[in-house]
Amino acid sequence: MKQVYFALIFSASFLNPNCSYAQDVHIPEPGEGFSFNTSFLMIAGVPDGYAPGLIANSQEFQLIRENHIGLSHFGVAYGLGYSGHFYHGNLHIHVDENGTQSVRDLTGQPYKSNRFATEYIDGLIELRYRGKTNKNGRYNRVYVGGVLGYKVDAYSYQNSDSYRVKFYNVDGFNTLRYGLYAKVGRGQFNLFYFYGLSPIVTSGPMLPDWSNATSQNIGLSITL
Repeated sequence: MKQVYFALIFSASFLNPNCSYAQDVHIPEPGEGFSFNTSFLMIAGVPDGYAPGLIANSQEFQLIRENHIGLSHFGVAYGLGYSGHFYHGNLHIHVDENGTQSVRDLTGQPYKSNRFATEYIDGLIELRYRGKTNKNGRYNRVYVGGVLGYKVDAYSYQNSDSYRVKFYNVDGFNTLRYGLYAKVGRGQFNLFYFYGLSPIVTSGPMLPDWSNATSQNIGLSITL
C-alpha cells in the first residue's frame, strides 16, 4: 500500500505545474531549412573617386540542415547556398577584343545602369539560438555564422541611351569570399548583417586602388 501511495505522489508532482518537484523542460522547435537574404551592399576601403550606387545589393539563397544540441535552445546548422553581388557605381570594367581589361570612370556621363557583379557557390555554418515559443508559434532568434564561397562568374555591364554592353568572365575578382554574418529577429523576417573578411579584388586593373576593399551588407533574412 505504501508503494502505491508514493507512486501517486510522484506522478502528481509532474502533473501539477506549481509543485516544487516539477521541471521545465525545453523542447526545441523545428529549425528552418531555407533562408533568403536580401541586403544593401556597402564597400569599405575604396578610393575617393568611387561613387557607389544606391541600388548596390546582394541576393542569397541558402539550403540548411540543423542539428539540435540536446534539449537546449541551441543548435548547429550547415548548408550550401548561391549568392550574387551587384556593385552599382560609376566605375566600368571594359574588355578589349584582345582580352585587355581597363577601368573607366563614368562620372559626369549619362547612363541608365552600370555595375560589375560576382556570383558564388557558398558553404556556411551557423550557431543558432532560439527562445521559447509563444502561443502563436513565434520565438526570438539569434543566428551567428560564417560563410566560404567559391566564385563561379563575374561580369561587367553598362547600359546608356546609345550603348549597351556586357562582358562575361571578367578576371581580377577574388576566387574566394569569406566572412561572418548574423540573423536576428522574431518570426520569418529578420535583420541580416554580413561582414566580409576577404578582399573583393586580387588582381587586374582595379589594383592597387582596390587592394583593401571589402564588402559589408545589411538587410533582411527570410527564414522558412
